[in-house]
Amino acid sequence: MVETTQLEASFQKELDQKNYVLAVMLAQKLGYSNSEIRHLRELALKQMACEYRNGIAVRNLAREWGFSKIDLENLLRLSVEEYERIADKKRLEQCYDTTSRKYLTLRQWIEQFLRAKGK
Repeated sequence: MVETTQLEASFQKELDQKNYVLAVMLAQKLGYSNSEIRHLRELALKQMACEYRNGIAVRNLAREWGFSKIDLENLLRLSVEEYERIADKKRLEQCYDTTSRKYLTLRQWIEQFLRAKGK
């Protein structure tokens, strides 16, 4: 009982701090439903792509969590539209991408990631 309470507190802390990958692991330990875990996984993938632009993490997590290519594409395309609506202007500016060695907007980065994923 005490351990569950501590896990719940840790889960809530990670969720509040937007540490979605850790929240997924804690939710699994706590026995959350598949739909709740799926939602947390989607949040983690969105964060890795839209905030961190970490293609390696997106690819590895999607594979580990069983996201199909189509599911990932749909999630990322919806995420970029959502992110463009809610993010501040600074986050939408071009950032240097080490893979392409170019400055890319988030939309350009997502499109490049999805093209590369098909290879």
